[in-house]
Amino acid sequence: MKIIINSAHQRFGGGVQVALSFITECIKHPEHEYHVFMGPGVTKSLKEENFPNNFKFYYFNFGIVNLLKSFKINRTLKKVEGCIEPDCVISTTGPTYFNSNASQLIGFNLPLYIYPESPYLESLSLYRKIRLFFKKKFHFYFFKRDAAAYMVQTEDVNQRVRKVLSTEKVFTVSNTHSSFYNDWIEHPLKLPEKKTQQIRLLTVSSWYLHKNLEIIPKVLKELKRRGLNNIQFVLTVNEDHLQHILTEKQDEDIFNVGPVDPKECPSLYNECDIMFLPTLSECFSASYPEAMVMEKPIITTNLGFAKSICGEAALYYNAKDPLSAADTIELLIKDQKLWQNLVKNGKDRLNLFDTPAKRAEKYLHICENIDKINNNQLIDLH
Repeated sequence: MKIIINSAHQRFGGGVQVALSFITECIKHPEHEYHVFMGPGVTKSLKEENFPNNFKFYYFNFGIVNLLKSFKINRTLKKVEGCIEPDCVISTTGPTYFNSNASQLIGFNLPLYIYPESPYLESLSLYRKIRLFFKKKFHFYFFKRDAAAYMVQTEDVNQRVRKVLSTEKVFTVSNTHSSFYNDWIEHPLKLPEKKTQQIRLLTVSSWYLHKNLEIIPKVLKELKRRGLNNIQFVLTVNEDHLQHILTEKQDEDIFNVGPVDPKECPSLYNECDIMFLPTLSECFSASYPEAMVMEKPIITTNLGFAKSICGEAALYYNAKDPLSAADTIELLIKDQKLWQNLVKNGKDRLNLFDTPAKRAEKYLHICENIDKINNNQLIDLH
């Protein structure tokens, strides 16, 4: 088949990691011809020379998308598509703003639109709620216009997407850590030398309001009030976004390394002790399986999406409650048996996720059966 892999609209975030992993895994399927549309997020991490001749690469930078920009994206990509004449288009996250002539498979990764119970939504001002309402309408229009079928990462999300988009053409292909975590390379250290008995909590995330990174200074303050002065939080946000997280002057115990190349993340995990994710809404976060494979215990919010992914491999605290988060951190660092159990449970939990290779196989299987899908025939991903 002649396949377009479209990431032209992606600039940063977890969707870039999924796209990179999928593109790399496609090397193992040389029977297809791949035309890779790359936005800034994928471009800075992908090396074209590492790919065989059945891959062709196209570079785009559309910047921040708005309604007017969506017309430009569609017009530009359709022109390139016309020269390729693909059999199928795979976009690992959407909306893509690309009304392709070929059937397009689009990943749905927008949790705020399907988890109305998220504590994040409760805290929004009326203005932000109205703005989110219209943004949702805007995105749903493009999803429905452009997608022949949808790919999601958990069964819970599958059922919710079927309901909100009124379609049965939704396929579950679970996310996981990238394959390079299985044989990771140690990179130069990003953190200063560790202090005696220092415990480092790592949050690998860009800054978004629903990630709730603003809770971290409050948690740290509470831990210090309790006499736990050996705790350091490590962030990976753009330096320009740090001001949104730190309301006071920067504390040396909140250390920001800035955005990290995905292939350097295993080495950063290795420098830390615990994975801390205060997010209030996700469809899936690769940070969970990444922490599991790197044998780091997980502390995260006690919300349904987190529990459905992590199960017994994490400790949970009351979302948006810094005292509850501090309680959970204190409990973990004082109980080595609990620590070891979480690591063991995480390694066991990994068996429930598709491997990067299996995920790529499923994406391609959906693409190969797109005619059946268009005719409302069932296909088996197992």
